[in-house]
Amino acid sequence: MSDLLNSASLVMVPSGYKEDTVYSVVPSDGSGDLSFTRASNGTRINSAGLVEDVPWNLNTNSEDFATGWSGANRALTANATTAPNGTTTADQLGATGGTAYYAKYITSPVGAYTFSVFLKYGNRQYQQIYGYAGTAYFAEATFDLQNGTVYSIQHGNANIENVGGGWYRCSIYGTTTGVTIEMGIENIAVSTYTYAWGAQLNIGSTAKPYFPTTDRLNVPRLTYQNGGGGCPSLLLEKQSTNLALYSEQFDNAGWSRDEVTNGANVTTSPDGTQNADTIVDNSTNGRHINYQSFSGDLSISRTLSVYAKQNSLRYLYLSVTNTADIHCYSAIFDLQSGTVSATKTNGDATLSASIQSVGNGWYRCIMSGTMTTGTANYFPLIGTSDRAGFTGSLTNNNAPEYIGSGQSLYVWGAQLEASSYVTSYIPTTSASATRVADACSKTGISSLIGQTEGVLFVDLNYLPHEAQSIFAIEDWVTNSTVIRILSDTSTSLGAQVFQGGNQYTATFNSAVVGQRYKCALAYKANDFAFYVNGTQVSTSSSGTVPTTSNVRFGAFITGQTMDGQINEAVLFKTRLTNAELASLTTI
Repeated sequence: MSDLLNSASLVMVPSGYKEDTVYSVVPSDGSGDLSFTRASNGTRINSAGLVEDVPWNLNTNSEDFATGWSGANRALTANATTAPNGTTTADQLGATGGTAYYAKYITSPVGAYTFSVFLKYGNRQYQQIYGYAGTAYFAEATFDLQNGTVYSIQHGNANIENVGGGWYRCSIYGTTTGVTIEMGIENIAVSTYTYAWGAQLNIGSTAKPYFPTTDRLNVPRLTYQNGGGGCPSLLLEKQSTNLALYSEQFDNAGWSRDEVTNGANVTTSPDGTQNADTIVDNSTNGRHINYQSFSGDLSISRTLSVYAKQNSLRYLYLSVTNTADIHCYSAIFDLQSGTVSATKTNGDATLSASIQSVGNGWYRCIMSGTMTTGTANYFPLIGTSDRAGFTGSLTNNNAPEYIGSGQSLYVWGAQLEASSYVTSYIPTTSASATRVADACSKTGISSLIGQTEGVLFVDLNYLPHEAQSIFAIEDWVTNSTVIRILSDTSTSLGAQVFQGGNQYTATFNSAVVGQRYKCALAYKANDFAFYVNGTQVSTSSSGTVPTTSNVRFGAFITGQTMDGQINEAVLFKTRLTNAELASLTTI
């Protein structure tokens, strides 16, 4: 494989990235770097196996205190001195009269947060930074920038770190009581100034490594989907919306309850902070559930998921039911063995269920299904069970009825999607939240594409999906031309060369969700081949090769999205031999 890569014209191995960009390994001069957009928040699994926002810096314009920052009496000089990273990008913050403050407002869920900023002595020795949410400060401290110490703490906690060159990373942290967080630098008096750079707000009680941002949304998600460690994959997904409200706050009034109570922030969740809740059953003989109410077309596929962990109760119950409980689909999950222990439907409902281990005893429990036609209220139910199957007394919506005894299980991260499969977690508070589709492409690179012959190679982890183009070279808009590796169903991988009509097509019909596949499509006039995991799928000695100039993951036409984890993508400008294709794709 490594010898073959020496002849590649473009190699993308997810490792280097920044806002708007995924770096190519080959070429290394930037001409092959891929453009990336998402324009919304997203989550990934980080190298420690934790669910994490991407990027973790929730602040925008982290190195530009003139853009998006507000306040009073500000006198700012942009790019006034050398920043900790060696560039002349640090700003001088002063005051025009009275005292000045520089503030940024971020909307984010209630919880523990750390605000950090790099500060350097100008002519002001003592500098305050603060975090404010709801109606109170959650963190505030004063730092001595001449001696490198925390001078005083007014609220929360604080830390200071010497990073060299007279710069200190000053951090404050605490727990917010409101969803709008104000963070800032304050009490700068007339004729005094402080140098500042690299403002960051991140979830948790410690400052994470600094991540620079402008708009902060178009950052590729390099995910370690299999529990952390190893090499990352580039996660690309369709747009999806989490309809479930207060996805991490089961004790909130946004959740209705039957015969349960909820404990808030009882244990550490899959994001590494103590914000997971309990569902606690009571002594009534009945169903023990949290639920919400929605209205919509019942025939639309919906997926309900939640992260759950065994406590004194072993079994989690999920269901989606209509108003009359006539049509519903339900599942019971064993949080000790990590299995789906039972499923059941009423009426004309259909369902599929799965469970994924995410570490530390946590599982993501997933159930997808449909009910019947027509618009009506429907209810996603999340609750407890005292048994592994649907036996004994059941309510009409298949909820197990039993006499509780104050036992509980842990839950976090509820998600309800109008989708036939689950996507990455989307946090919510008082309103639904949407993650926009990932898009990764590079236009105008005909020089890196073999125009008369070549090979497309992709190493991917196969995810649930809709019809999609996985990896393509194309010029669809002008000439209706494309050479691509694609997937049409939940079990197929394929290849297509199209120029006004199909020049070559091939299909591999045995793909399994969650497994890794290496695919190679070789093209040359009257000489095509498609290989998957070391095996030849098909060849053809008939067809022409279109001229292309763009590289794209996912949609090359409207309606085709990319759902997958790309481990590596490579272009060759010459057609490899069939023996080389077999070697290239062998797992």
